[in-house]
Amino acid sequence: MHGILTKAGLTRYYDLRRGPGLPPADLESRRIDHKWLELIEEERAADDGITRLELDVQGIHCAACVWLLEELFRRNGGAKTGVMSINPALGRVDLRVSGGFPLSDWVDSVEGLGYLLGPARASGARPSDDLLLRVGICAALAGNVMLFAAAIYLGLREGPIYELLNQLSYAAGVLAVIIGGSVFIGSALRAIRKRVLHLDVPIALGIALAFAGSTYSFFFASGHAAYIDTLTVFVALMLTGRWLQQRMLERNRAQLLADDGTESLLTREIKDGVVRIVHCIGVEKGDQLLIAPGDLIPVELRVLDQAASCSLDWIDGESRPRRFESGDVVPAGAFNVGTKAFSGIANTNFAASSLVGLLGRDPASKGDGPLATRWWSQLSRYYVIGVVTLAAAGVSYWWWRTGEPLRAIEVGTAVLVVTCPCAFGIAAPLAYELVLTQLRRAGIFVRVGDFLDRVRTMTRIVFDKTGTLTTGMLEVVDPAALETLSDREITLLYSMVARSAHPKSVAVRRALEGHPAARLREFEVEERTGYGTSAAELGHLYKLGAPAWASPGTVGDGDVVFSIDGKVLAALHTDEQLRPGARAEIARLESDGYQLAILSGDAPSRVLTLGASLGMAEAVCIGGHDPEQKATYVRDHEPAHTLLVGDGLNDQVAMREAACSGTPAVNRPFMASRCDFYFVSPGLHPVAQVLRASNMLAKVVRRILAFAITYNLVAVSLAMAGFMRPWVAAVLMPLSSLITLAYTVVKWRS
Repeated sequence: MHGILTKAGLTRYYDLRRGPGLPPADLESRRIDHKWLELIEEERAADDGITRLELDVQGIHCAACVWLLEELFRRNGGAKTGVMSINPALGRVDLRVSGGFPLSDWVDSVEGLGYLLGPARASGARPSDDLLLRVGICAALAGNVMLFAAAIYLGLREGPIYELLNQLSYAAGVLAVIIGGSVFIGSALRAIRKRVLHLDVPIALGIALAFAGSTYSFFFASGHAAYIDTLTVFVALMLTGRWLQQRMLERNRAQLLADDGTESLLTREIKDGVVRIVHCIGVEKGDQLLIAPGDLIPVELRVLDQAASCSLDWIDGESRPRRFESGDVVPAGAFNVGTKAFSGIANTNFAASSLVGLLGRDPASKGDGPLATRWWSQLSRYYVIGVVTLAAAGVSYWWWRTGEPLRAIEVGTAVLVVTCPCAFGIAAPLAYELVLTQLRRAGIFVRVGDFLDRVRTMTRIVFDKTGTLTTGMLEVVDPAALETLSDREITLLYSMVARSAHPKSVAVRRALEGHPAARLREFEVEERTGYGTSAAELGHLYKLGAPAWASPGTVGDGDVVFSIDGKVLAALHTDEQLRPGARAEIARLESDGYQLAILSGDAPSRVLTLGASLGMAEAVCIGGHDPEQKATYVRDHEPAHTLLVGDGLNDQVAMREAACSGTPAVNRPFMASRCDFYFVSPGLHPVAQVLRASNMLAKVVRRILAFAITYNLVAVSLAMAGFMRPWVAAVLMPLSSLITLAYTVVKWRS
């Protein structure tokens, strides 16, 4: 990316970025589907006026990214023909452009720098936006009530000002309960209806009883709304914690393009000689489809005309393209990696396509709060039962002892108010927020709230091969074989591979880069699908491709041959490129005590070879498995303690069986939006980093809970003894919150 920015004169990006940036998308291995853009262009062509477009952008992280998109917009004439606004928090671009604006060119220039664009989500609204508004209102109410209460606690006991402050405090308390308390009361009622106990139950009980006691005191007793100041502070603090739980997860999800599963898939249909873009959900058996280069094949397709070169790596893990002749059936989930479009007849309706079963639901709905795991649920249940039991005991004892129901209610209210679940409601969410921020800066994005709790219990890590342990790209294993070529032959070979998108051609081009003679020359190159590329010069025919085609009758090493008139000039071996540092990361995970395995759809021999290069035993290097076999393997090997890291559709079924899932495939549709976490770093270190961060988080949370237990023992003892006065509760409850928050922040900074 640095070379692209330098060449384009966009180096101000680095001045604006400040600090380390996140790696861009892999520009060579990704597959970009622009059918959505073709639909937009059709609509723009029919409208001569100003068009408003909302697009999602994936990969925008900072002010430098915003500047880069705006500068590209300006260079494409956008400043003269329209306006653009960018919301980096939502990953949203809002365009208002005339018909003369070259939208496709602008999209190409943006995606050429590693970003991805797509149609906007149906709504940009986020649940945390509503919570943030409530937090702001309740914090303002709490601040004012505390000022009023300070005057009363310092000696103001009568007079019109005293009465006014009491009335204002009570009114603010009513608003706090309506605006903020309703969040917890509603959640508690839903939990009780489902016969579930969680932390919102004691929070709601404390709010309800404190408000009831304050109301009784204000109207029927002293005229002073006891505990109203503590109540407003309590509501504001609990809302802040709830907002922290939501915010970072939403930001991580917003980094991805919108994904509506099968409903968002588009394809090209040929009907009455006209090609039109349609939703895949409407494809029926017998429909004729046109598959352009880079397109996903949505159903089993019988090839009609010319041969097709397709990648099945999403299906069986095989990284090398496969050739399909006319009449052959291409499975759903393959990609056209050739240079030409081909047509075919759908063998099934889309409803019967294997894609429908492979594209599972977004797991974000499993646990959308960091405190949603089984451990937290059990702790919450015991906490609820304990607090309610103590409050009931306090009410019963003081009613029996004094015979005064108001005094008994005051004691019960004090117990519920001072047993502040700040460790659960504020400090723990803050700890989660801080660790998520650290991971985000390292290019690791957690999408599901309870993932950091679940991943801590993992003992097995299962890796897919193609695109996970490897980059999904081929590399020339023996680049020294190219050194025998003359400078003229290097120039000719580079000019041939530079014009081909075939994975093996890309591997040869990358091996030649940096050579002084690797320069692009203008001459005609012909590519034959499934065989290779050829070029004629000075009466000689040069070929690069399959050995049997490039040099018939020659027996030798190599899976790619460069020849002149059938004579071998260079025989090359290509193999999958390991992710940077893969060997070191595998060794580190094994030394940390994790059981590792490779689970792939690729040929068993290739999986064993790769496993051996990583130092893994043969028994844990499993190949030749289809999606159902992968799921069965995970199901039979401690699924509750398994983290599966993969990048293909053939991993989706197995991911539903595993307790946790992750992917590096942020540039492929569907994958990142169906995993617990995704990462954009080039190596495998994010896996170990997530595991270490989870363990560190557990230590911090345990210490927070230890402090909370100590505080509650002291506070409850004072409340049960009848010594807890409203002003004491007003001091102790926020003080305990500040201490836990300060410890959490200091611990993470250290």
